Amino acid sequence: MERRWELLSPHEEEIQTLASDLTVSPLLARLLINRGISEPEAAWAFLNPQLSDLHDPYLMKGMELTVARLFQAIEKRERILVYGDYDVDGITSTVLLKRALEMLGGEVGYHIPHRLEDGYGFKAEVISSARDEGYGVVISADSGIREFEICNQARELGLDLIVTDHHLPDTKLPPAYAILNPHQPNCEYPEKNLAAVGVVLKLVQAMYEKVGRAKAIPHFLKIAAIGTVADLVPLTGENRIIVRHGLAALSEPHNLGLQALLKGAGVGREVDHVDIGFKLAPRINAFTRMGGGKEVIDLFSTEDLASAQAIVTEMNQKNLQRRGEEDRILAEIDRRFEEDPTPFSASFLVVSGEDWHKGVIGNVAARLVERFYRPAMVFSLSGGRAQGSGRGIPGFHLLKALDHSKELLSHYGGHAQAVGCTLKEEVSCPAGIEQLSRSLCEYAAASLLPDELVPVLRIDACLPVDELSLDFFDEIDQLAPFGHSNPVPVFSSENVGIGDGPWILKDRHLKLRIQSNGALLDAIWWRKAAVAEDLQDGGNVDLVYTLSRNNYLDTEKLLLTVKDMRTSI
Repeated sequence: MERRWELLSPHEEEIQTLASDLTVSPLLARLLINRGISEPEAAWAFLNPQLSDLHDPYLMKGMELTVARLFQAIEKRERILVYGDYDVDGITSTVLLKRALEMLGGEVGYHIPHRLEDGYGFKAEVISSARDEGYGVVISADSGIREFEICNQARELGLDLIVTDHHLPDTKLPPAYAILNPHQPNCEYPEKNLAAVGVVLKLVQAMYEKVGRAKAIPHFLKIAAIGTVADLVPLTGENRIIVRHGLAALSEPHNLGLQALLKGAGVGREVDHVDIGFKLAPRINAFTRMGGGKEVIDLFSTEDLASAQAIVTEMNQKNLQRRGEEDRILAEIDRRFEEDPTPFSASFLVVSGEDWHKGVIGNVAARLVERFYRPAMVFSLSGGRAQGSGRGIPGFHLLKALDHSKELLSHYGGHAQAVGCTLKEEVSCPAGIEQLSRSLCEYAAASLLPDELVPVLRIDACLPVDELSLDFFDEIDQLAPFGHSNPVPVFSSENVGIGDGPWILKDRHLKLRIQSNGALLDAIWWRKAAVAEDLQDGGNVDLVYTLSRNNYLDTEKLLLTVKDMRTSI
């Protein structure tokens, strides 16, 4: 896919002023300005995120009412049910809230929906059972902000239902006992981009500060960091504080489940955002994607190391199954593309298949966005019903797109970049999928300019290859943790020679060595084995890449990860 290269060019005077004010290099100042951070105080806070900079949790609307009700339940020995969600954000929110309430003396149960059978949202039978089982309070974790019928049901049953969520509300709020969501109207909480686990952390902060146990709050940051990174929220503001300190704490976890998970996922002593995104989160997700969920809660609750290791072993097996299912669906989509590429050029890509594994369709949607660079929805059809999952591109709001087509949907929710939905039972398939596809394409065509469907590689700086070193990497690594709104720095180098290679790795990836002015550096280009022949003829190239530290056989080297390449002019 063609990409537009865009070199970010802040004013040189602004760079020098910020570098002088912070006593940092002009390059680091440039990177900060490229991320919209140009004021010295904001830049210092970004580079030095402090726990003391966390906002007062009572600024969040509904916090006082929620805290009072939960302490009342604890004092009166009322049972509290945590109603979670099945993604990593929902799982970690459930784990954190359950553990925090239990440590305060609460009698806590939990429910994780079955991803394949229940789909997204609350189930009426669970609320009815909660009342029968003696629960007095139900508190959601990562869901509930659009659950009007369920909130009415809970009220009729005499249950106090508290919603903690971070998804966008509808035009009205559900009649819950209390709501914690920074997006709700008239909420003055300054950080609007919290993950669900971040909202839960603020509740925990409020409760623990109230009883003089604020020193315990940092212990919850490890789980909060995992959910925050996995949910792809902006890693700025409070999210940056949570993740920076949570990652540091993950280097010495006390929880047996965390210890087993880190070891089973092959994560070293120093944990970074890549470890969470590509090793921890996929394994946590694998249980729910392949038909489980309770086991992950058990993992973080067990006090037996052998039990924790057994759960992680099963987790690894399910992760392999998950990859197999994704590859099977993607192979089917590739076959369709070869037969007729026309549907894949629409402004909004909608694909569906009979009995596609519902647990992996969100990941497949993400792969389609990566390949075709347009919003994508993937539906699994089974028994006349259609369940879908979608992923978006920058500048396009997926949830608003579903709002535009809500007459076709029985259930839907999510946010700007990720959604889930179910077609109404009376909407027949595949005609209903075609109707939804037309509606979504119309919305996307009206919302997106043609240029917005061409991916842009935003380059932080153009550098000579011989300036790159491990010291250089350490300098830019001050910006970590990286993620949404704080991307890994991207660099370009011009007129670079191929010093050695290329070699094909695992039939998919490309490895080579690049050279310039005597410098020779390793580089890898993921999933680009097909371009190996084009590089055999020699000639210099222009590169766009990111940098990482590669440890091999106790030797540290700088590694370039190529994002794009073209022949030098």
